[in-house]
Amino acid sequence: MMASLLKLRGLLLITLMGSFLYACEAKVSVSGGTEVKTTTETPAAVTSTKGPTEEAAKHYNSGVEKAKAGDIEGAITEYKEAIRISPDFAEAYNNSGAEKAKLKDYKGAIVDLNEAIRLTPENGDPYYTRGLAKAQSDDLQGAKADLEKAGELFKKSGMAEKASAATAVIEKIEKLPK
Repeated sequence: MMASLLKLRGLLLITLMGSFLYACEAKVSVSGGTEVKTTTETPAAVTSTKGPTEEAAKHYNSGVEKAKAGDIEGAITEYKEAIRISPDFAEAYNNSGAEKAKLKDYKGAIVDLNEAIRLTPENGDPYYTRGLAKAQSDDLQGAKADLEKAGELFKKSGMAEKASAATAVIEKIEKLPK
């Protein structure tokens, strides 16, 4: 059983890293200080009229660049600053959580991802990433619940590939010996 659990953890870690790379590729721009636009095909998670400030977006984008360059701690610092400036900046919480999980700070990752979910409950990305972080911290039931929610939200948003990824991880969790 322990060998199976370790094997699953390794597979989940690989999946987790892939999702982190995706999460870190979105950059934002601020149009008149009211709207966030991402550069990926995913619709912007934050669409409120009170979007991040230009300064917060600058720190967020710096965090994205640092994450791409492998400077995880530098990226987290930039995301924290973006959040300090714009406390409702869901993408910054999401990316901060993803980067913390890379450092195996699953508790810190889950805290940030909880906030991203609170701010954007219809976005599947933070549920997916939180599910992977929970799996890595041995909360397999919580992981499964988050991944199911992520899959549901991805399907609702027309993101079939992401929904399939969530389902694949759930299937791996279900195959673990009880």
